[in-house]
Amino acid sequence: MANFHSGKKLIAVSDKKGHTISVLNDILSFCGHENYLLAPVGESVPEDVQPTVLLLCDAQSPAADGFAVCVADYAFSAMPEIAALKPLTYSTVSDSADFTARNIRKLPEGFAAFEMIGVGVIGRVRLAADSLDWVGPALAAAAAAIACGISFAEVLDALNSLKIGD
Repeated sequence: MANFHSGKKLIAVSDKKGHTISVLNDILSFCGHENYLLAPVGESVPEDVQPTVLLLCDAQSPAADGFAVCVADYAFSAMPEIAALKPLTYSTVSDSADFTARNIRKLPEGFAAFEMIGVGVIGRVRLAADSLDWVGPALAAAAAAIACGISFAEVLDALNSLKIGD
């Protein structure tokens, strides 16, 4: 994955509901990576912020100029404009993605549980979320955080420590 440790870095996110930005912000804060600016795709940002990761959670047309890494929902990776970006992919439905969520279930204690599989590793997540609808945004945020250089283990710790929901 890319290595981004100095200066302010931009993670641009296309996410109509804003859930992924919320989870990613929590992961970055938990892991002590406060040098990232999260913004919706296309939003103006200060000139001294380096475009680092483009996270595509919906089929919005990407503005990928200057981004070091693209992370995209696997469902969009066949679109020519997204395929050209050679994205790191995630999916809650396809095993062909770089990062997948498997065995998604709601636990009696109210947690959303799943196994996150990616890049030769697997980890269990007990997400303190009010519904299973948060699994997709959590997986997308995790893939973006890993693309920023945060270790898989740190991302798992963050997800297992966060309280998220509507």
